[in-house]
This record gives sequence, C-alpha cells and structure tokens, in this order.
Amino acid sequence: MSLTTAGKTPGPVRFYLACDHRGCDARTTFDLVIPDPGPSRDDDLWGYLLHHAHTATPHIKELGWAYIHGDGYWCPDCCTAAHHQPHPLPGHT
Repeated sequence: MSLTTAGKTPGPVRFYLACDHRGCDARTTFDLVIPDPGPSRDDDLWGYLLHHAHTATPHIKELGWAYIHGDGYWCPDCCTAAHHQPHPLPGHT
C-alpha cells in the first residue's frame, strides 16, 4: 500500500498517496489536522498504526481515490478506466 504520513497526532499530518495500479505514477499530497491522538502503541499497536489512515479515509474518498482490496489505492483515472467496482476503504462501508 502506498499511503504514508509525516507528522504526529494530535496535530497536523501530511499524507502522501501514490496509485498502486500497475504502470500508473499518479500521486497526491494533502494535510489534515487530526485532533485525536489515537490509541497508544502499548494499548493497541494495530490501531496506533492505522489511526492516521482511518481518519483520512473520508478525505481520500472525496478526492476520488479508492481502495481496491488486494491491489491498494487507485487514483480516480485508474478507477474509471478499469471500470472496476472498488471495495470500501478499510473501516468504512
């Protein structure tokens, strides 16, 4: 998967998203202020690692990107060109 972040919560986080569709080099960057610090590493390692992504999911969808199960994130052009029915982003239906 090609969603990476820079920054710590609570506070501003920069998101870097690259299309995982083979041969596509589309990329986008956006910033979000995440006020919730999320779970601690000791309490919930998985939740700690995914906190940024779950918070950004609605914004990623607004940008037209989709998470394709087994393939990762696809940009709007690849989603449309493939006529692929995207699965919901993790944690959202």
